[in-house]
Amino acid sequence: MRTQYIPIPKSHTGQLLVVTVALLISIVALGTLAFELVYKYTLVDALYATLNTVTTVGRGEDSSTAGKIVSITIMVVGTVTLTLVVGLVTRALVEGQIRTLLGRKRMEKMVAKLESHILVCGYGRMGRVIARELADAGVPFVVIEKHDTSFQQIEEDGHLGVHGDATSDETLLRCGIQRARALIAVTPSDADNVFVTLSARELSPKIFIVARASEDSAIEKLRKAGADRVFSPYRSGGRLMAHSALRPNVIDFLAEVGGMPGSENYQIEELSVEAGSDVCGKSLRALNLSGTLGVIIVGLRSQGQPMAYNPSAETVLAAGDILIALAPTGRLGQLAEMASAKA
Repeated sequence: MRTQYIPIPKSHTGQLLVVTVALLISIVALGTLAFELVYKYTLVDALYATLNTVTTVGRGEDSSTAGKIVSITIMVVGTVTLTLVVGLVTRALVEGQIRTLLGRKRMEKMVAKLESHILVCGYGRMGRVIARELADAGVPFVVIEKHDTSFQQIEEDGHLGVHGDATSDETLLRCGIQRARALIAVTPSDADNVFVTLSARELSPKIFIVARASEDSAIEKLRKAGADRVFSPYRSGGRLMAHSALRPNVIDFLAEVGGMPGSENYQIEELSVEAGSDVCGKSLRALNLSGTLGVIIVGLRSQGQPMAYNPSAETVLAAGDILIALAPTGRLGQLAEMASAKA
C-alpha cells in the first residue's frame, strides 16, 4: 500500500482575495473617472481625491450635490471593500500557518506508525526517481528534505515527507530510523552523504545504507563511513552507455528482466526463505520451480556465505536463505507466498 503525504484541503480564501482586490481596483478606477467628469479634475487630481475618499483621510468639503453623492458612494463601497481586503489577507496568513502546523502534526503521526520503511535523504532529480520507484513498488518510505522548494515538490507529488536536515540525528530519529529497513542518501553534497551515513550507522547499526557519490574520491569515504552500497551516477551511466554500444542485446535482455520501463513480462526479485514455509527444508530439485512456476533461481545467499550463482539442484533451502529469482511478473506473488511462513 502506498504511503502518501496527504495535504490539508485548501480553502477558497485566495480566490476571494483576488476577486476583492479586483473590485477595489475597479472602485478606484470608477471613482477617478467620476471626479474627472464632475469636477473636471486632471487624472492625477482625480486619483488623489479618490484615494483620499476610500481611505477616509478626507479631502475637504464638496461644493456640489453630484460631488457629495460621488464621495459618499466611494466612501461606503471603498471602505467596505478595503476592510474586506485587509481581513482576507489576514485570514490567508493565519490559515497558511494553521495548515502548516496541522500538516506537520499529521505527518508526524503517519511516520510514527511506519515499520520497515525506507528513508530517502534528498529530493533532487535522483531522489524523485527513487521515490517514484518505491511508490510504484508499494514500499513505505519517508523523504527528508531541508530546502523549502524541494519539500513543496514532495507534497505535490503525494509522498510522505519530513522538512528537516538529514545530517541531524534529531531528524533521523523523528523519521523512525531505528524502525527503518534501509536508508538512501542522495543529497547534492558528498560531504552531507558521508555525514548522513555516519549518523545513520551510529543510530541504527543494522540498517542497510545506500549512498550516492558524485566524485570518485567520495566512494571510499562513504564505504568507510558505513555505506553497504555506493553508487556513482557518472560511472554507472558511462558503463551502461558503453555496454549499450558494445553489447546491445545483453542490455536489451537486462532491460526486460531488470524492472526498467516497459519490462512487464519478467522480473528479477529478491526473496527471503522463512522458517515453516513451503520451500524451507526442500531441495531445488524437489521444488521444481522452473517446471511449476517458470521461475529460475539465478542466485542464493545462505547466512554468512557469499552469493552462489546458479545453485545446484541438490541445494536444500534453509530459513534465512536469500533467493535471487528470475520469474514471470505474474508468478512473483505465488513464489513469495511459498517462501513465507504459514500462519
